[in-house]
Amino acid sequence: MKNKIDEMLATYGLSEESSILPMLDNFKDEEEIREYCWHVLHSYPDLKKEDWIIGMEGGDFIYSFDDHYIFITDDIWSFNLIGREPALVLLSEKMKALKLLG
Repeated sequence: MKNKIDEMLATYGLSEESSILPMLDNFKDEEEIREYCWHVLHSYPDLKKEDWIIGMEGGDFIYSFDDHYIFITDDIWSFNLIGREPALVLLSEKMKALKLLG
């Protein structure tokens, strides 16, 4: 039997997709990545939370924006974003550009 996270990933076609973290090696840590990622994501007017699991320390979420689906793990210990390559490239480039401006 699959767990809820595996089910979420399978439902949105993200089971075999990659993390954005290796694309952001110029960021100092996951906290900085979290900050820039949420800032970029909130710039999309069509950002929608599709599915989620909430726990005491954070949660796991499926979001959609601009015809992309992404999976985000955001808790007090870590942050990660998983998606298809076009979404990862789009978000990572916007995050890097924003960091350069900051």
